Amino acid sequence: MKRSTIRTVEDILRDYPKIDKYIEQREQELRYPVTPVDENVGGGRAQNGFNDSTDRLIITLDEDKRINALKKQRQVIDDCLDEVGKDTEIIINEIYFRKRPRYTIDGLVVNHLIGCSRATAFRLKKQFISSCAKQLGLYSMN
Repeated sequence: MKRSTIRTVEDILRDYPKIDKYIEQREQELRYPVTPVDENVGGGRAQNGFNDSTDRLIITLDEDKRINALKKQRQVIDDCLDEVGKDTEIIINEIYFRKRPRYTIDGLVVNHLIGCSRATAFRLKKQFISSCAKQLGLYSMN
């Protein structure tokens, strides 16, 4: 797998704890768009026209590419976490999901927080990243 693909998946994993916040921010941007101030004092448009903003908001929220991409990323990571064992989950939580990780993979092995060897721990991490990349559609055969 290419190093750039691995880095992309790692970036997505690091953003995973903040995905719900990102989705909420994007929904707020769509709900309350910034409208430019109309400095045309003399008129031009009628002020009492038909308002279909709620209909457009629902369509916009359903079709927004950024929201859909974030939801897909969250779902893929959730699915991958459901498929792995306890050791892999501990590794991923410690390395990617914590704001300030306390341990590296070596630290997890030395302190017996995971029940596998160093080589197995790195293999589990690589398999998890590979699984996420495949499900996200980022996997390349190089």
